[in-house]
Amino acid sequence: MKKTIALIALTSLLFISCKKEVATEAVAKQPNQTGINIDKSANIDLVKKTVAEASSFDLVNFKSNFAPTAIIHDNKNDMTLDENVKMLEGLKASGATLTLGKDPLIWEVVNDKADEKTGITNYVISYYEATFSKGGKSAVVVYNMNFAIKDGKIQEEWDVYDSSPIMEVLK
Repeated sequence: MKKTIALIALTSLLFISCKKEVATEAVAKQPNQTGINIDKSANIDLVKKTVAEASSFDLVNFKSNFAPTAIIHDNKNDMTLDENVKMLEGLKASGATLTLGKDPLIWEVVNDKADEKTGITNYVISYYEATFSKGGKSAVVVYNMNFAIKDGKIQEEWDVYDSSPIMEVLK
């Protein structure tokens, strides 16, 4: 009986030690790893909220998601937050509407070290489909939008998209 109990105890210890070792390997940092990606976070929620407010032209709430000194790079055109809001106001005044696709690709990159220049470690990367409509015309545009976020505010935004279909709709 003692041998049976000892065998069960030994087998249990062996099983537990193997299980811990596998778990450690699954989360071990890779040699070239400098951060992690996550698919759910407060920063991702902030970006989703910001994009929804922009698309519905809720510009007061949209603006509140940004740091006062935020810079927006719209297809390599650098602008202040106020300049970006004026651009969105112009789009709204033209009678255009903007509808977002339901399932954006979106994730957050959390770097191990802050950028030396900005002090930022968190970036949300997103791809949205947006439909611009005016009158009987519409166009679907894919937006790649990246956001640098610190202390719950967007510090910098980079937007890359094909603007020619939008210009055709606005004619």
